Amino acid sequence: MLLLASTAAHSSFVAQSAHLTQHHRVASAPSCTAVLDAPYREAEYDPEAADRYFRARPLVALRRAAEIAFLSAGFVGKVLADKQLGREEAMVDRRSEELLQLVTRLGVTAIKVGQVLSIRPDLLPAPYAKGLEKLQDSVQPFPAALGREIIERELSIRIEDVFSAFSAEPVAAASIGQVYRGTLRASGEEVAIKVQRPSVLQDVALDLFMLRFFAPAYQEANDVNTDVVGLVDAWGTGFVNELDYTMEAAATAEFAEAMAARGLGSVTSPEVVPSLSSTHVLTTKWVEGERLASSNADDVPRLCGVALNAYLTMLLDTGVLHCDPHPGNLLRTTDGRLCILDWGMTQRVPSDLQLSLLEFIANLNAEQYDRVPDDLVNLRFVPADKIGELRASGLTVAISKMLRLAAKGGGPAGAMRRMLQSENADVFAIPDYFVYMSRAFSTLEGIGLSSDSNYAILKECFPYLAKRLLSDDSPRARGALRTLLYGGG
Repeated sequence: MLLLASTAAHSSFVAQSAHLTQHHRVASAPSCTAVLDAPYREAEYDPEAADRYFRARPLVALRRAAEIAFLSAGFVGKVLADKQLGREEAMVDRRSEELLQLVTRLGVTAIKVGQVLSIRPDLLPAPYAKGLEKLQDSVQPFPAALGREIIERELSIRIEDVFSAFSAEPVAAASIGQVYRGTLRASGEEVAIKVQRPSVLQDVALDLFMLRFFAPAYQEANDVNTDVVGLVDAWGTGFVNELDYTMEAAATAEFAEAMAARGLGSVTSPEVVPSLSSTHVLTTKWVEGERLASSNADDVPRLCGVALNAYLTMLLDTGVLHCDPHPGNLLRTTDGRLCILDWGMTQRVPSDLQLSLLEFIANLNAEQYDRVPDDLVNLRFVPADKIGELRASGLTVAISKMLRLAAKGGGPAGAMRRMLQSENADVFAIPDYFVYMSRAFSTLEGIGLSSDSNYAILKECFPYLAKRLLSDDSPRARGALRTLLYGGG
């Protein structure tokens, strides 16, 4: 969405810049040449604090706005020219590839936002969103010596005292951090040591401020139904939480414990080494395995089912949803289990929302279309003040049938695209939890289709849904079960 901010910047850059500069003249702020710190700490996203902080340092924000505008000017100019010359459709594949390259150049926040936008056709034209599906959270590593220095400082250790072997260069590098492989001197165990890039918090805080600053202009220009400022704040909370590796360590351990407690021993997460972890360093036991998506093992279909059960359990039971389910984070271990990596971003799904999902699925299956508008409000797809418009539009039956068709293939992502392409689509908003669920299901369906051309992920969900309803004695769950079994009778 930094691209979106940059597009807005091209049209309002002078006015907004003047506004920031004028604010600086009035405020008695510290010198803009001072070393940039950050407006808040990791896991403490505070947009008001950021607003005060960067308005007191307008040159910092202006430099970043100018950088974004400079990097994106060529792309934006080409898109505008394509529209003027009527060649948008002919050039869409090339522009999609150029957008992918641009987002990578724009840095950490752009990569993170781009990954979310890849399944948000309500915010970005579908061809561009599809192009961003190829976006990889990988960038050039920062100097290995600096990484070692940060590890030693954070953990108050000397690497040679703790590790008998430690990779000279990182074995993987991503936008937020990079990973080394080491062997613990005391136990001989192989471990993965993830260390955060320096200055990531400052960079993310600045970009989130920029996004939030330009969000109203983008929303007004594009007439989207989603609260864009609220969306930026939701992203900000997730991104800034991801910068605190102690939260990731807790989420990683919590998932493994939750799955074991529910008898799902075929799925796990890396085991955290607490004594060698901190806010900016996370050490886990090394997991031997291969990407589930590229595995040729005979048990891949079974592990797809394991992954699906795990995500449904997160969504409808534990209420803690893994938010980064791309293929690189799903490993088939050498002992035939599924290991889910990277727990930096999670989202809470409250029990009321879980029950609303179960009721919606039951009403959909029983063709109780008169109940669907209320379900869509409860699920945050439709603002409460637009329920009358939804009922009057006649969309309810059409959308319900469309969602039932999604059970035959395409999953939630396909359903979302069709919903947003329908008439009166402006009554819909896409809630955050559905974005992450959609991404998980799209990933799993892609893996499933690679080994079974008839794989339909929503169809695979019904055994779990039936079990979930049968094991819940709450009145709402019992009502959903009756609807699922007997319809509206």
